[in-house]
Amino acid sequence: MSSRKYSIEQASKDVESLLGDEGLNCLINNAGINIFGTLETVEAEQMMTNYETNAVSPLMITKAFLPLLRKAAKQGTSTGIHRTAVVNVSSLLGSVELNWGPGAEFKTYPYKASKAALNMLTRCVAVDLTPEGILCMAVHPGWVQTDMRGPNALLSKEESINGVLSMIGSLSEKNNEGEDSFIPRYAIKIH
Repeated sequence: MSSRKYSIEQASKDVESLLGDEGLNCLINNAGINIFGTLETVEAEQMMTNYETNAVSPLMITKAFLPLLRKAAKQGTSTGIHRTAVVNVSSLLGSVELNWGPGAEFKTYPYKASKAALNMLTRCVAVDLTPEGILCMAVHPGWVQTDMRGPNALLSKEESINGVLSMIGSLSEKNNEGEDSFIPRYAIKIH
């Protein structure tokens, strides 16, 4: 058994021991690495590393925590964060539709492709879990001053976190529907 698989399984057991029959109301998958690679420089290993971290791992975590999410969902009647939700921290850079203009200038094939995969997986999980009352959404935290994005990014960590938490607090069943569910929602509007 790989250490990653063991740690995910152990984490779900640890959370279950704390929550018991209450279940888990909100699972936030915030996985993200960016190994740069352009058309001329990208290597298969870079693609696979980004894909495993940014797309596969959030799916495996959701799968491991699904029994706890289902427990929480059985305790409510409407769909929303007050009942149960899976929130995947993604990026607008993973949008196929928005990959033009300024969005296309950021040349990193591994990151963009892995976040596009996460966006599709988010939508697939939403389709499967909506009948059970489990909301599933992708959120775009903005361009944040982190180790990955650097100090010149537009948002401080605090601004982004406050925006994401505000958005998560307002999620409802209307966020699970429609064509724009494929695109991560902005956590913060930049003026």
